[in-house]
Amino acid sequence: IDAYSVQAIEPKLHPEIDGEGNYYFTTDDDFKVLHLTDIHLSGGILQKDTDKMTINTVAAMVNAEKPDLVIVTGDIAYAIGIGGTINNAYAHNMFVHLMETLGVYWTVAFGNHDTEPYNYHKRDAVADIYADANEKCLFMHSPNGVSGEGNHIINIKNSDGEVTKSLFMLDSHSY
Repeated sequence: IDAYSVQAIEPKLHPEIDGEGNYYFTTDDDFKVLHLTDIHLSGGILQKDTDKMTINTVAAMVNAEKPDLVIVTGDIAYAIGIGGTINNAYAHNMFVHLMETLGVYWTVAFGNHDTEPYNYHKRDAVADIYADANEKCLFMHSPNGVSGEGNHIINIKNSDGEVTKSLFMLDSHSY
């Protein structure tokens, strides 16, 4: 990841937070979302080459598409299998580092593999990794009383302040 230079994907749009605590972008033009899922970074020594190919693929897609927002809907980590590790924080931190290097706004929703029962770090600890990421990460802890981690909404508003689209980020373990 350190081999990438910080990409000057100068975002055209910058999010703000509304009165309900949700991020929103304002535009009357198209809003480009790059949707990724099942990244499956291992973080294990025997999966180093596979992880490198995955990181290169994500970086290539972000650099080619130059989206306004990248959304990852689960399974960033997949620490099982030959050469995997039960320290799932390693894969999550690796992904955060990649996204911070790419310089694009992004968020995540957790999938079933992000915190396997045998992993060191449970959902609340992994959520802290994303909540503590740089200002381009729009991940939020779930509001009080909402089950799961990282349930949040990102709205797209027009210049009149009307919501034209809503992106709902939902933890796969929400009930």
